[in-house]
Amino acid sequence: MRESMDRRGFLRAVLATSAGPFLFQNSSMVEREASRSAEHAGGFETVGLYASLPTDPPPKDPRVYDFFKACGYNYLEFCEAGFRCRPDLLPEYYNDMSSAITLAHDKGFRVGIVLLAGMEQWTGPDSTLGANFPGVFSPRDKTKLTERFAHLRHAVSQLRGADVFVFLPGDPGGDPEGNSTLEDCVSFCRQVQEIVKQEASAATFIVNLWSIAQWEGFPSPSSLRFWEQEVKLSRAAVAAPGLLGPRSGVSFPLHNYYRSLALSRYARAGLKPELYPAAQDIETLRKRGVGPLLGWPYFLVDEADDGFVKPNNHESGGQSSCETRYIRALVDSGLRLGLDGLVANAIFREAESLNIYAFGQMCRSAELTPERLIDQYAGFVADEKTRGVLGRVLRYIENHSNWQNSLPVSYRLKDFDLPHALSARVALDLLAQVKPRVQPAIPLLEPPAIYLARLKKRLEAIAAGHVGGTSG
Repeated sequence: MRESMDRRGFLRAVLATSAGPFLFQNSSMVEREASRSAEHAGGFETVGLYASLPTDPPPKDPRVYDFFKACGYNYLEFCEAGFRCRPDLLPEYYNDMSSAITLAHDKGFRVGIVLLAGMEQWTGPDSTLGANFPGVFSPRDKTKLTERFAHLRHAVSQLRGADVFVFLPGDPGGDPEGNSTLEDCVSFCRQVQEIVKQEASAATFIVNLWSIAQWEGFPSPSSLRFWEQEVKLSRAAVAAPGLLGPRSGVSFPLHNYYRSLALSRYARAGLKPELYPAAQDIETLRKRGVGPLLGWPYFLVDEADDGFVKPNNHESGGQSSCETRYIRALVDSGLRLGLDGLVANAIFREAESLNIYAFGQMCRSAELTPERLIDQYAGFVADEKTRGVLGRVLRYIENHSNWQNSLPVSYRLKDFDLPHALSARVALDLLAQVKPRVQPAIPLLEPPAIYLARLKKRLEAIAAGHVGGTSG
């Protein structure tokens, strides 16, 4: 009884101070903040989302694109996954993909199509569209290589309305038999580049260096070798003669800048990671006329590093997190490098709507702080009287993020300072005081009440001790 009374008194103290710096003055200020941060100078030219994996088709609901636009995005990437379809079903698949490109264009986005490397083609008997993942073949298999290039040519010709085609060499890809070399990768890349020139001459071609390490020996990403080799092969690939120039760009995964799995391998070995690319690397490429030069930080926005972070969105089916401090730090790294833009991953859209919003807005504004971003988003979800309370709850959730706890201690950022030492149970009690906003200032993906229920689930997980951890 004494504990519950103390908690009620604590809640009254928190609520009594909720009109402090965590609150905006009125809803019109919320709207002005949303507009101002998206329009502020000093951000990136390209603000993108990888919005469709091989297993996740592009969104069909126009409201999803409205949300992306409100977040500040102007570029979307969809993965081409015709290899998962029986050949007689490909016309239907490419019709759906073309419709998605058209919808995205109508909503004001440029579109990039991600092309994977050595994917086996599904031939049946299952007739379910896009239901199968037949696997990866060795690029040393010339017969399968010829078949794959034919499928890629067909894909590019069917999707030539896209603005960009992106070659992604690994995961899935590379050589699972471990016999290929970087030259095999560069040769594959040149072939895809030539296909794009012939079938979609108006499009830009981008080499994404994601998992290029898998082209020599197929090392495990749980090994230090993988991350050291990624830097080594990335440097060699961008220097390959005749591969990159005008109307061709590069996407850098930026793993050694932020990803907990990579940083943990270096920390375990007592080494500091080589930060690739460095500003000098970007400057050298720019002098060669290479562009755009993008960052492609697939993880962080949705804690989806399912081979390492525990728990994660794949295990839970979607869990709302808050990573604004780490998103701000990563965006700042990209700005210092002189990149043209960043592309995030957005598969668990509803669960991670705050992080998706934060990434887009912070890419647009070099001055938008994590604190201001959280308060701004809280104002979209909660009513006038309780948005300050929600801001505190979100800060508490971020201080207990799975991502933060998966990082080596030396790479963790300072927690938010909270005026009261919250516990998960007190944060749950505070969340219960929050009233959902009836008319949000931006088009959210779901009603505020549903998002608040997601936050409750996350707080319950924190209360149960399910905060971070790794697979080793």
